[in-house]
Amino acid sequence: MIYSFFEMGYGVNAISISDGKLHKKEDIKAYGLTKLRIPEESLRNKPISVYYVPHPDDEILTYGVPIRNDLDAGKIVFLVLFTHGEGSAILGKLNKMAAPKKITHEELGRSRVREFLFSAEALGIDEKHRDVYGPSKNGYKMNLVRSVALYFESLSNNVMHNGMSEMDTLPEHSLTGKVLNELYKQGKIKKKRTFASVYMSRFAKKKIKGPHIKLVNPTDNYYLDSSINTYNRWDPENGWYACGYISVSEQFKSFYAHKYSVLTKK
Repeated sequence: MIYSFFEMGYGVNAISISDGKLHKKEDIKAYGLTKLRIPEESLRNKPISVYYVPHPDDEILTYGVPIRNDLDAGKIVFLVLFTHGEGSAILGKLNKMAAPKKITHEELGRSRVREFLFSAEALGIDEKHRDVYGPSKNGYKMNLVRSVALYFESLSNNVMHNGMSEMDTLPEHSLTGKVLNELYKQGKIKKKRTFASVYMSRFAKKKIKGPHIKLVNPTDNYYLDSSINTYNRWDPENGWYACGYISVSEQFKSFYAHKYSVLTKK
């Protein structure tokens, strides 16, 4: 089999889907997206939809509905996560809840990545179609989105690139939209979509508005609910800390009650 390789040259950590262990920087020759686990020829001119996921939980809260619609439409869906979330502000709260157990930043990152991977599985994403990286700076994250987008664009003439609105107040959210909008204006990618986060579309004082995207197949509620439940799993002895739910419980409750995504102009 011929596999594709990226040579990007920025210092990040990655996770191997096959062994589930975070790799050290020195273990990754290119310090970046080293390997996609799909033979290139299997993607030639196939309908591909790539989702750029800023944080664990964005794949369900922001993208869950269009992901299921894409899968039902026969598209090959890829998720690229570019933070582990080990710096989350919920660490102090988790340590109080899990006392006397002491949770480290690294362990928090592993737990959040695990939530993401199980969520992706619950959504129906093939394990070979998930990549997890952790660039330390926003500039590196932008390079990651740009490089992945250009790579997939080179593989197929039918690629949809999915990011979050560049109007989002969180920099790690908005940079995905900024990069995709820039590449689209430059004519380097043919198709792109941006979506508003649940916070920006439902809770922010100045909400981002746009068409509501709902499930084409109502039975897909099962997949979305299974993904949501992944983020509400509390089992400290085995490394499950319900990170997503504890962090943004109101957003999860809102999405659970009203499952739709908001498509944005930019």
